[in-house]
Amino acid sequence: MFVPIRKSIKRALRALQKNMHTQIKCLMVMILLSLIGFGPISLTCLIGLYVVIARPAWFLRVARNLYLRSDSPAKSANATDYSNSVYPRIKAFLSLIALLILDIAPVPVTGFIGLIVVISRPPWFKNLVEGIYAGR
Repeated sequence: MFVPIRKSIKRALRALQKNMHTQIKCLMVMILLSLIGFGPISLTCLIGLYVVIARPAWFLRVARNLYLRSDSPAKSANATDYSNSVYPRIKAFLSLIALLILDIAPVPVTGFIGLIVVISRPPWFKNLVEGIYAGR
């Protein structure tokens, strides 16, 4: 009687542990990228542009692992379902170009935005990632 409950609890704990490991790793990478961002060109924006253009499978895995916890909703109430990924990719590309221009200032903005996204895991970021990878 208690065996299925025990298995489901173990599965939930493994998912939570995987989520925490992913969040800590992402946090460390974003701290490193924030420190490197004090240079003349934002490495964080360049990596973001690469993700938007090439859509590597590793980024989708990382984003999905980051949102494994049950209290972060999969889709927000006003999420748009894209049939292909053209609109979210253009939107993300233009936003990253604007952030790349903004990051020329002495304070790196993109790295700190990345830190906030990793810590708070807002639903709009998951929706954006799913939109970018929609046609893949």
